[in-house]
Amino acid sequence: MGAYKHPMSGAIYRTRDDGLVDVENNGLSGVFYHDGRRHSGDLSFACPHMLLWLAGPQLPESATMNRRLAKPGEMAEMSEADA
Repeated sequence: MGAYKHPMSGAIYRTRDDGLVDVENNGLSGVFYHDGRRHSGDLSFACPHMLLWLAGPQLPESATMNRRLAKPGEMAEMSEADA
C-alpha cells in the first residue's frame, strides 16, 4: 500500500497487509489499529481520522459512485446488486 503524509503534523501513515497502520513522526514510529489503539512502538498517539480513513471499514465499490452523475438505469442496477 501507499504512504500518506498527514497535512498538519507531517506524520507518515502506511497501511499493512494485516490491517494495522505504521506511523512515523519526528523520528519515532508506532503501529496502530484503525480505531486508534496503540499496538506497539514509540509513538503513543496517531490521528484517529487518518487511521480510520486508511484502515477502517471500507464502503462497497457501488457506494463510491456519485448518484447525480449516474446514467439512467445505472442506479437501479446498483440497487439490485446491493440487495
